[in-house]
Amino acid sequence: MSSQKGNVARSRPQKHQNMFSFKNHKFDKSIQTQKINAKLHGGVCQHCKEVLEWRVKYNKYKALSKPERCVKCLQRKVKDSYHIMCRPCAYDLEVCHRRSCRRNEESDDDSDFDTDLEDTEHNNQVN
Repeated sequence: MSSQKGNVARSRPQKHQNMFSFKNHKFDKSIQTQKINAKLHGGVCQHCKEVLEWRVKYNKYKALSKPERCVKCLQRKVKDSYHIMCRPCAYDLEVCHRRSCRRNEESDDDSDFDTDLEDTEHNNQVN
């Protein structure tokens, strides 16, 4: 068994081999699927772009039925699925506006930490 403790070497090849890749438009030729396949994912970081393209490729992308609220301006402007910020707010703040992206936030937090240290050092020298 492959789940046995210490059994790391497999004695046989994979049982089922894929003969062809998955095609999300093979049986579903609806207009919505065509729109999703043609959609360009811009304004996001490279990692988020790859995730969104994977969702489209394997038919996991679900389009929004109505616009969602932006977390910055609180208006119903978010028209792309898996996004939390509208495009104008994201461009003004120069951040990735996808829902689960923490990469830009972590780098921003580090820079804030550095400036906070510089401010406290400057205040200590003045006093």
